[in-house]
Formats: sequence, structure tokens, C-alpha cells
Amino acid sequence: MNTIDVSPQYKATSLSVPSPTASHIACLAGARLQIRSLATFELVRNIPLPSSHDVRTSRIAWSPASPSPSPSPSPSPSSSAATPSPRAHRVLVADDDATRVFDLRDDKWSAVISNGSGGMGKNVHVEFGADEEEVLVWSDFASRVCVWCLRTGRAVEVRDPKFCGRGWGYRPGGRGEGVLALLCRSAGVDVLMLLAPRSYAVLRRVELATQDAQGMRWSRDGRWLAVWDAASVGYRLCIYTADGHLYRTISREPSDELNDWGIEGLGIKTVEWVSGNEWLTVGGWDRRVRILSTRTFAPVVFLDHTAQICVPSASVYTEQVDARGRRSFALTQQPVTPPKAPAEKNDSGPMKQGISIMAFNKDGTLCATRDDSTPTTVWIWDLRSLTPITILILHSPLVKLSWHPTHPSHLLIQTSHESSTFYLYTAHTFSQSRSKSNSGGPSDADPGPPTILSLADSIARPAGSAPAKWTAKWLDTGAEKKPALVVGHQQGYVLVWPEGKDQILRIDGQEGNESDDSLYDILTGRTPVPPLRRGGRSSAGSASEGGGEEEYVETVGGMSSMARFDDTFREQRERARGRSALDESGLDEMF
Repeated sequence: MNTIDVSPQYKATSLSVPSPTASHIACLAGARLQIRSLATFELVRNIPLPSSHDVRTSRIAWSPASPSPSPSPSPSPSSSAATPSPRAHRVLVADDDATRVFDLRDDKWSAVISNGSGGMGKNVHVEFGADEEEVLVWSDFASRVCVWCLRTGRAVEVRDPKFCGRGWGYRPGGRGEGVLALLCRSAGVDVLMLLAPRSYAVLRRVELATQDAQGMRWSRDGRWLAVWDAASVGYRLCIYTADGHLYRTISREPSDELNDWGIEGLGIKTVEWVSGNEWLTVGGWDRRVRILSTRTFAPVVFLDHTAQICVPSASVYTEQVDARGRRSFALTQQPVTPPKAPAEKNDSGPMKQGISIMAFNKDGTLCATRDDSTPTTVWIWDLRSLTPITILILHSPLVKLSWHPTHPSHLLIQTSHESSTFYLYTAHTFSQSRSKSNSGGPSDADPGPPTILSLADSIARPAGSAPAKWTAKWLDTGAEKKPALVVGHQQGYVLVWPEGKDQILRIDGQEGNESDDSLYDILTGRTPVPPLRRGGRSSAGSASEGGGEEEYVETVGGMSSMARFDDTFREQRERARGRSALDESGLDEMF
């Protein structure tokens, strides 16, 4: 691996949040929202927040990526053939009482969504909706979720969502894209609401065949909805069609080994769809991962996590820490018994076990899992051979597993220790694994232990007595670029390139937020040639005079409440676009 490159440390008063396309990063620095370009590391926006904003409870979110509009009014034929690169143009910062939205394309535009009198409780979760024009706001006590349109100032209210910030999702891909599925609970009954795009009219209200639904997942092609019941109910997974009809109910297969698992009666813990639309994986309290075929939704493969590791086809590496705190990995002879989860005081039940983490790489060929009964152990599976290829026994309990969005062989591992140390596991590609296995057997395909990323010299620990809350997240860079990640805590962050930086030639004069295109991309036609800048601001991006406030709420399923929306220059934007974002039924777009 090349020399690790690390950027200077940037100060913050909250955790930094990179944009979905890895073009910018946002954080709070005191009472200011700072947005920095990840191409030039220059400060693009430094937005002061009002004194009423509570920095301690602030949350930051980016809008979904959308294509950048062409800056030229009459693009050349060569540039019109090129597809604009998607960007996330808007960012929101929210506290318990208000949500503020800012646009990177227009520094004069902003929107404020106020909680009004707060009669439904504080705002506990805020996210963008299907696009940058919609914001979803969950109120306290799971009383309601409001979908605000930033273009018109109108809102649609859905009563009694079952969870705050989860249990919902937009249907991906194909016909009917954008349908919102939301888990609700009314009168002690689980309900699945299917809402039309843009208008959020009720397409279908389905009473679920569950006693206490714990979550839902759209399949990647949008054909199926998976809803699973609470573990105390038993092993129950319900598969619904996209229009809300129950297709199949899946229960655990009969087995004579239930007593060996010691979890008689407990059911599902995690559910994930695998890339490729062919497999659905279910992690249970019985320490088994079941891989279901999406053709029959019958289990085809079991991935078992045993208390004692004896897998001849896999290499086991154990992390060792010496008296000076230096970390290393050593190859461990099998069989080996990894350390078990310590029992809590007055804890008499076997609750610390089951598959709580499942992470799949981009092409669905590799999977990383954690069994809660052995929280320091990472199992890395090859889904082509359906066997473990590497098992890692770490020094501290595992917190997070994340594969790179575009590099399918890079796995980032984060543990619970308080030092700024992370682990990067790099698996062999399919061609490398096949050639090495043909030449010498399974052990020849061993990629070796993970690389230890120690950043103690690059980022200082947070000041004060509070423990550091470390976070690490991949940047969604292209497959042609070297991987990068952002590492930080509640008082600062750094950017890390584990394999070194890309050598990119940039054209002078480009803006900081649009300057990550290489000269090679421009010369080969992959990126349109940037137009010559003329004096003044484009009329399409300018703001007209005036502003306005409107109180308007449409209620789905019952009573309504009032909230205030303040969008500068909203009336002019409405007349320019010609129609409302919430004035279409969407019934013709469902199926």
C-alpha cells in the first residue's frame, strides 16, 4: 500500500457530513455552518446561524444528488452529448425547533421551516425527501411526519409513523419510482402506507400481518417490500409486492439443533438486500445468516457463526497490543475460540448474540458480518464460494463495517476504542482470487491482515473530559480515483487517502465547488468544457425582491395542525416554474 496522505485538521463543533457525491463537506464551527470544497479544500460558504439556533442539538443533512444544470445557455453539440455530473446542491441544518436549508448555487436563497408552537413536540429527525425540493420532519413521540415542499411552501402530514427516522423508504427504479412506503401504527395495528410521488396521496393502506413490525426494506429493483416482525414474536418475515399485496410469509425452517443455539423462540435481527436483485439475506438471533432466493424466497444457503472457529479455508488473524500501545496482527492457529461478550451486571438472559451487522460490497461478492456473542470478531465471506475467506479477532468490540461505494475490495472497520485507529481490509478481486486458487489452493488467495490506520499524529483528541466520538466514512469517489475517507470527532475532522492522492491536473479559473474534473476527462469528452465566465450573475440564478410566509398543512388521515414556512423569493419561483410540487396525484405513476 502507498504512503497514507492526510489533510490538515479542520475545526468543528459537530460531526462533519460529506455530500453524497463527495464534492463538499459540511460542519458547524461555533454558530456558523461551514461548507468546504473537497477538491480545493477552500471554504465555499461560511453561513452565520441566528442566536436562537441550538448548536448542541443540531443535525446536518445533504440533499440527494441531482445533475448540475448546464451553465451555458446554448451548449455546443459536443458538450450536450455529455451527461452532467450529479451533485448535491442543498444542505440543511436543524435543531429541535427549526430547520434551515441553504443552496450552494445561490447564496441569497434560503428557507426556514419552523416548528411553530411546538404542539406536537420537538423535531427529532429531519431529512431531505425524494429530491432537493422536499424535506421530511418527524415530530416527537412518533406523532407525525410532515413532508414540506420548498417550492410552494405546502406540507403534507402523515399521522402516527411507527418510528422516527426509520421504517420508511422511496421505491427505487422502474415504473412507479418515488412511491413512499411508510410504517405506521394505529389502534395497535401495524399499517403500511403507500403514498403517491409529489402529492403524497394515499395509494394504498395495508394492515400488516405482523404483531410488532421492526422495519421494512425495498428491494433494489423496487419489486418487493420486506417487513419483519419483532424477535419476541418469533421468526417471521413478510414479503409484499410493490402494490401492497402479501406474497409470502417466511418462518424458520424446522431443525433439531435449536437447543444448541440456545435461542428458542427468538427471531430476526437484521434484513438486507444484496446487490444484483437475486438474494435477500436475513440475520437471526440464532447466529445464522440465511440467504434467500428472490425467485422463491426459500433459503438456499446458511452462513453459520460458530463459537469455536475451525474453518480450514479461512485465515484467522488476531490483533495484538503491546505495553506501548503498538498494534499488530498475527496469524492464529485453528481451532480458536474468540472472546465472548461480557455479561452485564444482573443480566441473566442470553441477549448478547445474533447477527446485528451485515455489510455487502458493491457487486455482491463479499459480505462482512458480526455476531453479538463475539463482538470483537469479524467474519468476511466470499459469496461465490459461500465460505469465509478471512476472520479477524480484534482487540475491541466492533462498531461499524462499511465497504467502499465504488471499490468492491475495500472494507473499513471501526471499533469502540477511544484512539484514532481504524482498519482497512483489502480483499482480492475475482480474477486474482481465481488465479491464485487455481495455482495453489485456498490459502494462496489469502489477502493478509488488514492495514492499521493510526491517525494519532494527524488529528488531535477533543479537548475536555468528554470521550471522543470517532466517526469514519468513505467518500463516494469514482472507481477511477483512489479511495478516500473522512475521519473526525465532535471537535474536528481530517481527510485520509489510504493509498495516496490522485495526481490531477486542474484548469485555473474554475470555481472551488466545480473543480474536481481532471484535464484527461475534459480532453476525452467525458466532462463538458467549462464555458468562459462573463461578467455578472446569470439571471436564472439571481433572486428577485420580496419574500413571504404561508401557513398551510394538508393532512393525511385525520386532523391537521399548523406550522410556519418561510421561503425567501418563493412567489417568484412558483410563477417561474408554473406548477406546484404537490398538485399531482401520482396515481398513474405507481404501476
